[in-house]
Amino acid sequence: MNKKKLEYIENTGLMFEAFGMTRMSGRFFGYLVVNDKDAASFNDIKEALNASKGSISGTSSQLLNAGLIEQVSLPGDRKTYYRLSKDRVGSILKARTKLFEQFAKTLVEGRSLKNREDDVSEWLLEISTFYSWIGDQIDETLEEWEKNKKEIIKKKRSEYEKREK
Repeated sequence: MNKKKLEYIENTGLMFEAFGMTRMSGRFFGYLVVNDKDAASFNDIKEALNASKGSISGTSSQLLNAGLIEQVSLPGDRKTYYRLSKDRVGSILKARTKLFEQFAKTLVEGRSLKNREDDVSEWLLEISTFYSWIGDQIDETLEEWEKNKKEIIKKKRSEYEKREK
């Protein structure tokens, strides 16, 4: 693997870490992005990232649960392979907004169990309202995306190509 790809893998790890995931999950994801095959085996990933079986196993579970990767099998091969998820962007994000709503409901329930109004109950109200509101905003944005994604992608592709020159 060349130096640019290795740097990309490490940078992806740092980006994922900034998003609250593990650095290894970003490295795993980054490897699948720059891998020239459609899918990579558990051992391919373990060796490429110089990681332990336990680390790759835990990381694959995290990425599978997040909807970012998927397991696939190849005809005539008993190994487990991984590839980037073929799910649409919207379906991955929609799953996340459900978590926002669940979190908001949990906070509202906690607030209702308090015996008095105080700074904590005000904070719970604000945070629960924010997460509920942000979920609504994401749903609206996803609807807009689905309607206009071809046009948006075309525009962004043009912008990216100009930057690369």
